[in-house]
Amino acid sequence: MLTSEVSRKARTALVAAAVLAAAAAMPSTGFVAGAHAFDPTKVFKKEKPSARDLFRFYLKKKKEGDTEEAIDVLEYAADQGNQTAQWKLGKMYEAGDTVARDPSKAFHFYKQIADNYGEARPNTPEWAITGKAMVMLGHYYSDGLPEAGIAQNGNEARVMYTTAAMYFRDPDGQFELGKLLLEGENSPEEARQAIRMLQLAHKKGHVGALALLGHALVEGEYVQQDVVRGLTMLTKANESATPEMRGWIAELQQSAFALASVEQRQQAIAKLQAQ
Repeated sequence: MLTSEVSRKARTALVAAAVLAAAAAMPSTGFVAGAHAFDPTKVFKKEKPSARDLFRFYLKKKKEGDTEEAIDVLEYAADQGNQTAQWKLGKMYEAGDTVARDPSKAFHFYKQIADNYGEARPNTPEWAITGKAMVMLGHYYSDGLPEAGIAQNGNEARVMYTTAAMYFRDPDGQFELGKLLLEGENSPEEARQAIRMLQLAHKKGHVGALALLGHALVEGEYVQQDVVRGLTMLTKANESATPEMRGWIAELQQSAFALASVEQRQQAIAKLQAQ
């Protein structure tokens, strides 16, 4: 028991060290903060309003249709270190939601969150946001972002996914790390870790993890083969798939059913109908 606890603490320390190293190595996007026009002294009696007051004013301006002022308020809050504002702005620039789509700015806000990961405390919104920001940074490193000077870097992506999965226990991070560990050549220990990560994500309702676990059961890869159970899991995942995941999950499900025997397909359908 003691050895296990020491090992767990050692892994946590290593992950924390990796976060620091990765954050320090992250390139600048050239985005300059502090360009907002919002002046809190013209709105609030306090020189430094609380985060709650800022978000109330943001929602008020958004409801009134004053998008420019609303975004200025968010950027002011982000400059003050508010991680919720940083995350919201990152998602807005990522998707082009009420602002022009700008991945470089999105990366900047995600990076701000990652740089201050040590301030997040477990079981708080900041903790959850930090884990999700790490996942988004992992996507950027996995794909690369030339316009922001970010080269494709699989090692950095793996650090981000590992940090999100193991340190922040984020289900998207656990899914991405599990998927990454199953790609290409992997050692038996990496395969076991991948399945553990996918199981953790699945327990939190991650549909992609459900699909990959079902596929592993059908193929008998890294787990004891159970085609019928795998088919039911793939079908459930296909029914619940998000638009961005629907394509590859449907392909796995259709392929599995095509290769299964008639009896296995019938057993899986009966099992699904009974649930």
